[in-house]
Amino acid sequence: MESRDAVKPDDLDKVLLRASSLSRSYNIGASRLSVLRELNLNIKRQEKLFLRGASGAGKSTLLYTLAGLERPDSGSVEIDGKSLYALSHTEQTKFRNTKIGYVFQNYFLLPDLNAVENVVIPSLISGSKDNKERAIEILTKVGLGNRLRHRPSELSGGEQQRVAIARALINDPEIIFADEPTGNLDSSTGGELMETLMKLVDENKKTLIVVTHDAKLAELGDRELLLADGRIMD
Repeated sequence: MESRDAVKPDDLDKVLLRASSLSRSYNIGASRLSVLRELNLNIKRQEKLFLRGASGAGKSTLLYTLAGLERPDSGSVEIDGKSLYALSHTEQTKFRNTKIGYVFQNYFLLPDLNAVENVVIPSLISGSKDNKERAIEILTKVGLGNRLRHRPSELSGGEQQRVAIARALINDPEIIFADEPTGNLDSSTGGELMETLMKLVDENKKTLIVVTHDAKLAELGDRELLLADGRIMD
């Protein structure tokens, strides 16, 4: 049976991210738990891919591994033809900062900084002196033009996640990874947030990879893959 992830020969030049034989396991007491098992995945440029599966299926581990945040036990990840785990630690950090934007479920905003300052952080890491104007522009697009100087404690959960989305976009990355971006939000707020994210991805011609347990949410993408027992199911 052909895998649902199979890429036709004519589409190979469109592949932005290629994962090959990814395996990842953890020590749990005296046991070894396999989370990813020889997993293969190809993602095309500007594709909106949703990865779905039950809790413990390995979704977040896969996303972290694809984004270079967690090294696999074996296998490789190539982004735009560059082998992510063949890079030195410094090279990998720089590559992630320019190529990848990440939206975490728990936002991870710095509490003492306001919205603009939180969004600007990745651009400062990349060496840009001042990207506040771009930060304000993106925050306005995500509906926070009147909340620019508010700190995380002064923002709702949905507003904090919008700040996180703006932060992921500040360096104009090619790929946006989103790990359960609506997991801490009610259905109405989550729906509005995803509508905003999808619109920005389309406008800016980005590739989007979303982890979710929500089957209805996964219908928004170009493609949905089911992860179970560390493998992508046929």
